[in-house]
Amino acid sequence: MVLLSRFARDWNWTVPRILVCAGEPSGDLHGARLVKECLKLSPDLQVDAIGGQHLAKSGATLRADRTDKAVMGWLPVIAQMGSILDHSARFVEELLSSPPDHLVVIDYPGLHGNLAAIARRMGIPVTYYICPQVWAWAPWRIKRIARCADQLLVVIPFEEQLYAPFHPDVRHVGNPVFDHLSDAGEMAEIPRDGDAPILALLPGSRRQELQNGLPALISAARELKQDRPDLEIWVSCQREELRPLIDEIRAGDSDIHVYVGESRALQARARLAIVCSGTATLETAWHGVPMVVAYPANELQRSMYSLMGVAPFFSLVNLFAGEAVVPERLIEPGDGAAVARLARPLLDDQAASEQVARLVELRKEKFHPGASEKAARSILERIPGSGVSLT
Repeated sequence: MVLLSRFARDWNWTVPRILVCAGEPSGDLHGARLVKECLKLSPDLQVDAIGGQHLAKSGATLRADRTDKAVMGWLPVIAQMGSILDHSARFVEELLSSPPDHLVVIDYPGLHGNLAAIARRMGIPVTYYICPQVWAWAPWRIKRIARCADQLLVVIPFEEQLYAPFHPDVRHVGNPVFDHLSDAGEMAEIPRDGDAPILALLPGSRRQELQNGLPALISAARELKQDRPDLEIWVSCQREELRPLIDEIRAGDSDIHVYVGESRALQARARLAIVCSGTATLETAWHGVPMVVAYPANELQRSMYSLMGVAPFFSLVNLFAGEAVVPERLIEPGDGAAVARLARPLLDDQAASEQVARLVELRKEKFHPGASEKAARSILERIPGSGVSLT
């Protein structure tokens, strides 16, 4: 059935169709931008998606939403294995009943590595967009990721050299976060009185990140407020359904405010930010805000990173810079004092200004938009009938 369907499309008997899969909120956002660029280049393209609200509004037909099920690490994956297996079964059923001309999977190796391998065995071409950062915690999986796709589109400069020995078609397309930042439009206001300096806590968008990272961030913020009583502490909450968890962690502390909405509203107005790694570090750097990066990791994960990590840093800002521009630390829930020590020097205006100057230079040199369009072209070039030819 797959071969017959693809044969028909090769001869333009039907309109080309792709399936885009995003398993977490950031992948949903970047996937939506990718779909919009694909439809600009190939208006007749049919796009199905497994993702969330952003993909649903992108012009794609949403088949399922799994973005609220995103987890990190081995134990949470095991805990949700039943849900993952059920989703995988429905995914395979979708491939068998209506095989796409091309499958695009975005990040999230816990689910997408296996799904991509299944699709490829069925003869469906696969692009892995935003290859997962397995080099930081499981570098032996680099080869496995490379085997499961026909094309790898990476978003961090050094990843091209990292994957190249294991795959003939690896392309660095840039990072899509800069596409969103370059035309993000007007920012929402923060509901507050006065103009006290903001200490922004950016704990991530997954429940697991909040549970493991936010306690240390709040503890650090309380210590810093003792040094600078004028600081106003705000926690970024990217989805309303996460608000109860944040309220539980802050335990009714009226000095800890919660902002529900796009984190850039806080990032752009902050005097200092404590960030839980990920693309939020690039967003904060884009806005020229002094920061420290504190990523939650248990003792086993920290040991694995120190023993097997192939990158000198884990924060994207430092990886883009190729040097330690911002302080970074792997943390556990009780590490608030250590995070405060890391951030305290940046309360000094001179130290903060020096870091900001380096961030401004980094943005000028390496933070360029255009990744989504490049990725869309790379995908459509592989699809007969898309109207986009090899360049």
